[in-house]
Amino acid sequence: MIKQLQSYNKHVSFVQLVLLVIAGALSVYAPIAVSVLWILVWIYSAYGLAINDNKWVWYGIVASPALEVWGRMARAPFLPHEMGKYYLLFALLLLLIQHTKMQSGKPVYQSGGVLALVLLPSIIVGFSSFDFEAWVLNVFGILEMALLLIFASRERWDINKFCRVLQFGLMPVIPVMIYLILKTPDFDKINFTLSSNFKTSGGFGSNQVSTILGMGMIFTMLLLILKRPFVAIKWVNYALLILLLYRGFLTFSRGGILAAIIGLTITFLPIALSSMKAFFRFAFLLLLFGGLSVVVFIKVNELTKNQLLLRYKGETAGTLAGDKKRTWNTITSGRLNIAATDWAMFKDNLFFGTGPGMSKDLRPRYGVRAIASHTEYTRLMSEHGIGGVVAIGMLLFFPFWWVNKQRRLLWRSVSSALFVFALLTATHSAMRTNTTIVCYVLAAMPVFYIKRKTELEK
Repeated sequence: MIKQLQSYNKHVSFVQLVLLVIAGALSVYAPIAVSVLWILVWIYSAYGLAINDNKWVWYGIVASPALEVWGRMARAPFLPHEMGKYYLLFALLLLLIQHTKMQSGKPVYQSGGVLALVLLPSIIVGFSSFDFEAWVLNVFGILEMALLLIFASRERWDINKFCRVLQFGLMPVIPVMIYLILKTPDFDKINFTLSSNFKTSGGFGSNQVSTILGMGMIFTMLLLILKRPFVAIKWVNYALLILLLYRGFLTFSRGGILAAIIGLTITFLPIALSSMKAFFRFAFLLLLFGGLSVVVFIKVNELTKNQLLLRYKGETAGTLAGDKKRTWNTITSGRLNIAATDWAMFKDNLFFGTGPGMSKDLRPRYGVRAIASHTEYTRLMSEHGIGGVVAIGMLLFFPFWWVNKQRRLLWRSVSSALFVFALLTATHSAMRTNTTIVCYVLAAMPVFYIKRKTELEK
């Protein structure tokens, strides 16, 4: 099996697809199956180091967001809640050893090291109030992303490796979707309201579930654009895209699906503007995708008796009853108030911030209940001070520099889609999963390939 996976496969085989479906069904009745898969990921990653081939580490890294959320949904035994972040620490150690042994190439950018450096002062000061769980939840994500960028800048991938990594990232999304389908009760028995729906999210946090489904949409479309579809039969990939969108709407969590739709729209723009021929081709695809999205939305809205439309308009039970006014705070499900307290904390702790993980405990002093930041950018400000502001600037500026550096319009589209999805995910889900980390690092991966020039590459 190892030899079969080692060789590049342009598509996931029918047998592999069936196994993914079986794994999703099995996890409903035997959650320990997810734990076993995590163990295999750790073993295969170490195996990659033993054979001096780090692609196994990158397979695990890119699969970690969906695997982590799947484990949380299934409540898999023996898995810590932040399994994904612990795995990234292990993966970073393996990459360090591998790059040291192989004497990797010169970095093509320095943003990872600078990002870690600007956060260092607030982290050092924050050691006085060290809380392991708070640090894992809040600071591990941004630091792991910075360190992964350091290693990514020294990687030299070809297009086949990039697409194979995307395939591995998409693989665990399939059992996540199967788990959702099997765990969802009959729709007639679900009382759809104007809040996130746990019953259609596998009994788990709908925000994280919709984020993973949105990531699956991005990966599926990118593989299609790169002419290496996830499944050899092309219409199956489009069916998968529609099913992911359908299940995403049913979660009633807007962030993950809107981020995916915006990211996919961005995917088409650079290519569509390259020539008249490309414009008509990709304008048609964009209109087709937009039309299908509208149709799926209408069908789900009918199924939920108009509750989905009201949810996306930002209505709540209070605003409909006239007890509350519809404001940006109600539209963002309270995130605006949380962001406002982050801003207040930043002004009170300008230089070093409150310290990693401290904003939650301090929030009641600012008139809001103790709750962790939902937006990574405001968390960076409140907990890291000036260093956090510099980090935000880097996170937002680097994608423009990197995309502009790409010579091929096709690759500008791929990088743009991943950057946009990563940055938008950080606005509504911070770094509660590895999604932002993985998509941002993939967008910044140096990928080279030799191919005859086509209309899209001129």
